[in-house]
Amino acid sequence: MNKLGKIASIVVIAACIGSLVLTFMVAKMKTEHLARIADLDGQLTATKATLAKTENTLKLTQADLKKTKTDLDQANVNLQATQVALNQKTQEADGLKTQLADTTQQLEKTKTDLASVQDTLVKIQKGLADAGITDINNIDKLRDKIISLGEENKILGQQLTSIHTENQQLQAKVEELSTTPVGLRGHVSVVEGKWGFIVMDVGHDHRVQPNSEFLVYRDSKFIGKVQVVSVAAQDSIAQILPDYLQRPPQPGDIVVH
Repeated sequence: MNKLGKIASIVVIAACIGSLVLTFMVAKMKTEHLARIADLDGQLTATKATLAKTENTLKLTQADLKKTKTDLDQANVNLQATQVALNQKTQEADGLKTQLADTTQQLEKTKTDLASVQDTLVKIQKGLADAGITDINNIDKLRDKIISLGEENKILGQQLTSIHTENQQLQAKVEELSTTPVGLRGHVSVVEGKWGFIVMDVGHDHRVQPNSEFLVYRDSKFIGKVQVVSVAAQDSIAQILPDYLQRPPQPGDIVVH
């Protein structure tokens, strides 16, 4: 009986020890699981924050893309308007060139007529000096002819001066229509780096012509060079020339022709 009691006591003690060990192991596992859960919660919070930031970035990117598309659509509209304006100005320039050619031709004809009248006048004056004319009526007629030719010569001279002045004015007008003013300054208003062009706030109203080249500066430092591809009334689109690019243009940079 004592032996069984000892065995029972040992079993109870072993059971208690096992229970304590099991309790300790369960507590340890619980602590580890709680730590793991806390770590996963932290990762979940960080992931949610990253996701929110990514969604915000996506929204901003979509907004930028929408704005870029709007700017591009506006640029296309401006390009079409510029093309129409360019066609009109080209027709006007062609008309002025035709008028200039006609005026030049008229000027040459007037010079020829003036030379002919002057030659005739010289011949008449020489004839009066060399010929022994005694008929007073003939002398009076010759005098009247000389006076008439002198008046005609004066009128032709005035016409020649007037045509010459008009010719100079037409040449100046053609030059004005086909040349961008040297030293013209403006600013970069839009930059589209993906397509390699910029929009400048100077246009046809400032006498900007297609194919004109502008230098780009920022804080008095050379940035690069661009070439105008289309012109609207108040702005123009210019292609960035890669060979001269020092750094990407930005809105607000100064452009100088």
